[in-house]
Amino acid sequence: MRLMRKKLWSFCSFLLFTFSALHCGAQAVQIQINFPEHRDSQLLVAGYYFGGLYVKDTLQLDAQGMALLSKDSLMDQGIYELYLNEQQHFDFLLGADQQFGIKLVPEKNQIRVEGANETKQFQAYINYLAGQKARYAELSAKLKDAPDSPAQIKHELQQLDQEVRQYQYTIGLKNKDNLFGKMVLATQRPTINPEQIPEKYRANDSLKWVYEYNFRKQHYWDNFDLGERALWRTPFVKSQLQDYFNKVLLQSPDSVLPEAIRIIEKFRDNAEIFQNLTSFLVNNTIQSKIMGMENVFVALAKRYYLSGQGHWADDKTMENIRQEVALRQNNLLGQPAPELLLEDAEGKFHSLYDQTARYTILAFWEPGCSHCKKEIPKLYDELFLQARPSELTVYAVYTMTDKQEWSDFLEQHELNGWHNLWDPKQISNMKRLYGIRTTPSFFLLDQDKKIIAKQLDVAGLRHFLMMKGVIPEKRNI
Repeated sequence: MRLMRKKLWSFCSFLLFTFSALHCGAQAVQIQINFPEHRDSQLLVAGYYFGGLYVKDTLQLDAQGMALLSKDSLMDQGIYELYLNEQQHFDFLLGADQQFGIKLVPEKNQIRVEGANETKQFQAYINYLAGQKARYAELSAKLKDAPDSPAQIKHELQQLDQEVRQYQYTIGLKNKDNLFGKMVLATQRPTINPEQIPEKYRANDSLKWVYEYNFRKQHYWDNFDLGERALWRTPFVKSQLQDYFNKVLLQSPDSVLPEAIRIIEKFRDNAEIFQNLTSFLVNNTIQSKIMGMENVFVALAKRYYLSGQGHWADDKTMENIRQEVALRQNNLLGQPAPELLLEDAEGKFHSLYDQTARYTILAFWEPGCSHCKKEIPKLYDELFLQARPSELTVYAVYTMTDKQEWSDFLEQHELNGWHNLWDPKQISNMKRLYGIRTTPSFFLLDQDKKIIAKQLDVAGLRHFLMMKGVIPEKRNI
C-alpha cells in the first residue's frame, strides 16, 4: 500500500531534507511506541522508497496508547513514518540501532526519541530545522510588510541561511564517521568562492559562467553516494536526481544523454540501483516538456530496454516503450525530416524536400480541431504573410479524408499561397513518421529539411523566426 501524500522538505536556499541510514549491526527490531493521547487507535508504519511512501506495518495502540514494533530481523535502514492521520504523522530515522522508544509530545506535535543515539540526533536535527523555517517565515513576512527597510531584513535572511549552513557543516563534520554525520553532509552541495575562480575566467562573464557550470556539474555528487542503498529509502533521492538532470545540466541532448549513460553504467553491477536509475531517467525524459529531451528518451530506451537489459519491465511496459520509440525515433530534433509526397486539391503531388525556402513550417492540422481553428489562421496571418517567400514556406497537411470539410475551411479563411496538401488514401504513414497524436502539430525545418524546432505553438514559432530575422518584430498589415 502506498501513501499518496506529498511533504515539503525544503525552505529558503538550503535543503531541509531528512536522511537515511547504512546497513550494519545485527540486532532485532524493538521499538516501543507511546502515544497516550491516542488510545485504542490504529498506527501505520510506512517507509520511504525512491519518492514514494509505502506502508510496512500496521500497529494497534492499546488502552494506554502503547504499541510495540518488533521484528526478528533488522529492517531496511532509512527514513520511516508513524502515521496517525493527515494532521499527525512523524518521521524517524531507523539506523543501525533498532531498539529505542518513541513518545509523542502533543503540545509540540513532535516525537521524542529515547535511546538509539543517531535516531535521537536526527530528531533534534529536524526539530532545529523546523525552528529555523519558522524564523525564515517570520523574516519573510516582515520583508513583505516593511518595504522601506528591505536591506536589513535581507541581511538577516542571509545570516540565517549562513547560520543553518554552518550548523549543518559543523554537525556533519563532528559526526562524519557515523550515519547521522554522513547524512547531514550529503545535503551540502559544494560551492565555489568567487576568489577561487582563475582570474582569466573571472574577467569574462561567459568564461566565468562556463567555469561555474562545470564546477557544479563535476562536484554535485561529491557528498552524496548514489550507491548507498539506504539513501534510496529517504524522501529526497528522487528530487536530487530531478534537480541534477533538469536544472543543473544544460537542457540539451548533448549534455543530458552522456551524463545519464555515465551514471547508469557506474552502477551496472548494483542491480537495484541500476534499475532505479534506468527507470527514472527513461521516465524523466519522456515526461519532459523541454524540446529535444525525447532524443534522450529514445537513446536510453533503445540502449537499455529494447536491447533486453530492462528485464524488470513487464510486457505492458515494454509494449508502451516500443510504441513511444516508434512514434518518436523518426522525427527527433536535429534529424532530417522524413520525406512526404502528398497531393493538393487537384491531385498534384508535392514533395516536402522540393521546398526551397530558408525555413519550412510543416503543419499537421484538421478543421474539426478547436485549437486548429485558432492556430492555423494565425499561422497564415502572423507568420506566412509576414515573411518573404525565399525565407519561409508552409507545408500544411490536412490529416483527415473529408475533402469538403477541408476545402470549406481553406475557402473560409482564404489560406492561399502556401502548400495545402492531404493524403486521401492514408498511405503516406505520416502520423507514425511524425508521431502525430494531436493537432495542430508544427515542425520547423531548415533549408536542408533538418528538424530544428518542434512542440511549439504559433507564438513560439513566431519568436523563433523573429530571432532569426525571418519575420519583423512588428506585424506588417
